[in-house]
Amino acid sequence: MAYPNFRYLAADKILGIDYDIKNRYGSGTYLLHAAIHGGGIDPPTSQLAAYAAGDSGAWYSFEALNDLTAESLALPATAFDEPFCVVNTGNSCRTVVWHGTADQQEAEKVTYISGADTVLASLIVQELNAAGFETDRAPVSFAGDDPQNICNRNRPRAGVQLDLSLTLRKSFYASGDLSATAIALPENRLPDFFAYGDAIRRACALVPLDSDTEDVPPVITQPRTPDDQAVSIAMRTPFAIDHSGGVSATTDEREQLLDRVHALVGTLPGERVMRSTYGVPTSAALFAVNAEVANDQLQRAVIDAVAQFEPSAVVSAIVADVNEALGAVNVNVQVSRADVPGAERDNTRTVGVLVGGTVISTPE
Repeated sequence: MAYPNFRYLAADKILGIDYDIKNRYGSGTYLLHAAIHGGGIDPPTSQLAAYAAGDSGAWYSFEALNDLTAESLALPATAFDEPFCVVNTGNSCRTVVWHGTADQQEAEKVTYISGADTVLASLIVQELNAAGFETDRAPVSFAGDDPQNICNRNRPRAGVQLDLSLTLRKSFYASGDLSATAIALPENRLPDFFAYGDAIRRACALVPLDSDTEDVPPVITQPRTPDDQAVSIAMRTPFAIDHSGGVSATTDEREQLLDRVHALVGTLPGERVMRSTYGVPTSAALFAVNAEVANDQLQRAVIDAVAQFEPSAVVSAIVADVNEALGAVNVNVQVSRADVPGAERDNTRTVGVLVGGTVISTPE
């Protein structure tokens, strides 16, 4: 059966048995290489994406581990919504998504190139052709031009999709063997594997990484006087009315930081229209194979999100409680201010989130 999105897939399949997710976030303005049909779906796209990204570049791979069910795990690129990929792609300034395709003509060795990033696409065509590899425009049936395609869901809303024909992919490995055991061994890679990956690397090195500006939480600053420092007044999170009937606010910078982290953890990526990558994919933990995996996923996701959106915070502890019966995740985050040496580390916020993203409880 084919799954319409990741939620249905994760409810039916088991992480670590049927599929695996590998994710390495980038920082600042970065380029991401992603293989959303990795493992046994379109081999060896995971290996090619990893090679192109290098030892430190941003990289993502969704990999089918069971050859018998691999085909059913190929989520459409326009519906691919695995949370870690959505966040990594949404934060990237340039994106290359690797796919495999069947030969459109007998024994063809060609790369079909599409996507809204025409600048990077042109450079990739240039470098691949110079290295002796054939390229062509992707046919409409699987082109990556749709705005909802995962390759185009980055910051500039423009990425590149590479579709490598089967014969081309086979030419990268000894005896054309694309079985899981064969592609797992680097010694089976032929010179064309490296020549192809190096051509993509050169193209990516030529493209500029343009930064954009993010919005910031609403803060009202009182006028500064010669003998007084400015005092920041921020709305409390979650929104509340104070005893006077006005909007609840605070001047305590420690409380402001806790409130902002509270809002960050209680928001799913995509909920803020003008800041689509803001938030933590907390509900994804409900699909983890066990509580230990769920806790590990949440710890990484919270640390990455805080580093990205609240760099003034130091995370000292994260405790996640997944309640599968209720379909809820409670995340307890301990933070302190990075600019205050010796600051207390016992400042906490706990956020409860349903699988659909609804915040259900926010005890302090």
